[in-house]
Amino acid sequence: MTIRPYKLSQEEKKAIIQRFWKKDPSLWSDSEDDYPSIVNRLGWLDVISRISPRLDEIKGFGSFVRAGGFDRVCLLGMGGSSLFALVLSEIFGPQEGFPPLVVLDTTDPEEVAKVEKEGIDKTFFIVSSKSGTTMEVHALFNFFWDKLKALMDNPGERFAAITDPGSPLEKLAAENGFSHCFLNFPDIGGRYSALSYFGLIPASVLGIDIDLLLERASSMVESCGTDVPPDENPGYKLGEFLGENGVQSRDKLTLLMDKPIKPFGLWLEQLIAESSGKDTLGFVPIVGESTGIPGFYGGERTFVYSRMKSTAVEQSLDAFVDELIEADFPIYRLELDDLYDIGGMVFLWEMATALACHFIGVNAFNEPNVQLAKEMTRVTIEKYQKEGRMPVSFWVDPQSQINFRASSILAASMKGLTRTLRDIFQVLPTWGYMGFLTYLPYDPVVDEVVGEMRHLVRQERGCATVAGYGPRYLHSSGQLHKGGPISAGFVILTRKRSIDYEPVPGFGMSFWHIQFAQAIADFEALNQLNRRVVHVHLPSDYHLGLRSFSKVLSRAARL
Repeated sequence: MTIRPYKLSQEEKKAIIQRFWKKDPSLWSDSEDDYPSIVNRLGWLDVISRISPRLDEIKGFGSFVRAGGFDRVCLLGMGGSSLFALVLSEIFGPQEGFPPLVVLDTTDPEEVAKVEKEGIDKTFFIVSSKSGTTMEVHALFNFFWDKLKALMDNPGERFAAITDPGSPLEKLAAENGFSHCFLNFPDIGGRYSALSYFGLIPASVLGIDIDLLLERASSMVESCGTDVPPDENPGYKLGEFLGENGVQSRDKLTLLMDKPIKPFGLWLEQLIAESSGKDTLGFVPIVGESTGIPGFYGGERTFVYSRMKSTAVEQSLDAFVDELIEADFPIYRLELDDLYDIGGMVFLWEMATALACHFIGVNAFNEPNVQLAKEMTRVTIEKYQKEGRMPVSFWVDPQSQINFRASSILAASMKGLTRTLRDIFQVLPTWGYMGFLTYLPYDPVVDEVVGEMRHLVRQERGCATVAGYGPRYLHSSGQLHKGGPISAGFVILTRKRSIDYEPVPGFGMSFWHIQFAQAIADFEALNQLNRRVVHVHLPSDYHLGLRSFSKVLSRAARL
């Protein structure tokens, strides 16, 4: 059931805030069957008071790593277990005297090989997984454990774990003599875990002032408390803004950020997409999109601008935001004093997202469609292991010679890639969105070309676009793609092998095969849900192939 926030009285708004702080599960579901699982995901509301007694332990780990003389620390994780670590690494970087933190959250063989080639003899590894069963993390651990085992007698000394109590990862850490194993609070879901061990251990590794980070978070918590009037409560105000626009189908939440804090969008994307994208509802977070003329934006857009006080006016987005206001787009402004205000922004967005989900009528704390892609991946890998080949075949576009396939709903248009893409555009409304999902290395050229394609689609077709690297996005926006608004089209991009990669220990297949299996599985999951999706299989020279595909997309968008 949706709720119009602006139609609520002050007393009704106060009651919602009180219920929120009392961890009332009925805010997010009418079914009592859901209540236990919801309550078991609300531990982030009081995480600061619970984690504070453990700060000496957390800081001690940072000192341990610093004293170890390591060239770097590599965190192996996915989704909520790695995204905030990545944000901290990219926004703060290592403080003086502390090693850099590399976050490896992909099964792409080139990214894995890059970490190995840069030398692992002086690398410390953190294995991060709430469940302890994440397939990608398991494969990454097996690979680097095997490499270190060949270099030293006690490789466990080079590993630490962050996980929930009783998980298989806790057992693995004990059996293999990990130097540390941090057991997180089990009542905190991955996407809400930034202020727990999953975010603070990486912060300690980087030498970030954890006390100051949590001080800013605590200040925000106080500002959002039950005694604060709704019209002065930052968490409620932002949640109300999102909810009011959400119930009016302004669901393309465009996140504008000043350059120093742009990486924060990666964490925020997961929080919003995975919390809200279900039951054909949800907010589509638009991250990393280039700015444009307001007239090219559809009426479903909502904007939130996060501005640093230190950003000069000429380097800010102030002028662009003023243009959006003149064009009557809903705008919400947030201002940060300095980088440590990220701590406050974490709690602000957690509260606002949870309340926005209440207003649009979805359960913020489940992810009902994520398991589908995981199951499809398992089936795909088992077929490969049994038959020695991937269960997929492609058409060859007669004009571009690009290999591709299309979902069942597009099968009638299998006359060529341009026609298939055109068929998507012909039914994709301006209030829909197109997703570019790349199973490729983290590559500036990929970012550039995909950025150009996103700009083209917005300018020619008037619809929003999103982009994500696979398999990272499966743990971030993947729930939204399958369970959120159905007015979407997707392009999945993979590439042929350039070499024969070595098998991952315990998997009987290489990282390329694992990544390709994940792409196949996500296509099948989207197809099963009747989504419009095209899977393009590029040559091993994916730069050249991506530019060739970009030309085909350009022709299709302009038809």
